[in-house]
Amino acid sequence: MLLTAVHRFAGQQGDHLPVTASNKGSTPCWVTSYPAVKLGDAGAVLPHSKKDNPGGSKRLTLQPGGKVYSAVNLFDYGSKHHTAQSFALALRGTNGQSGPSYSVALQGAKPQFSWNEADVLNWSAKKPYDF
Repeated sequence: MLLTAVHRFAGQQGDHLPVTASNKGSTPCWVTSYPAVKLGDAGAVLPHSKKDNPGGSKRLTLQPGGKVYSAVNLFDYGSKHHTAQSFALALRGTNGQSGPSYSVALQGAKPQFSWNEADVLNWSAKKPYDF
């Protein structure tokens, strides 16, 4: 599984880290729920977005070469915010437990991001934003 992210809408009040998971193997694999994400050195896993569609318990199968998408929503209200240049992501099993965390390769013109609040979207076969 290859995980990548692109920092979109950098410097705006509501920017995003769209995440793509690609099956680079030769056999099918699957994801469920939403990824467990930790931003920078923050210790807590981000919550699921309350604005997201239901259905995160559904298993999405990725055939070899297949992709699924999620996104980290970042909200920066200007003061007392956190700043980072990296984040870690873990996949969840059907029991909701997180597996090991992996650093995600962050791409984009501005790799540093800031936030006061952040949340995560479910995995989806469709891109959640235009990225």
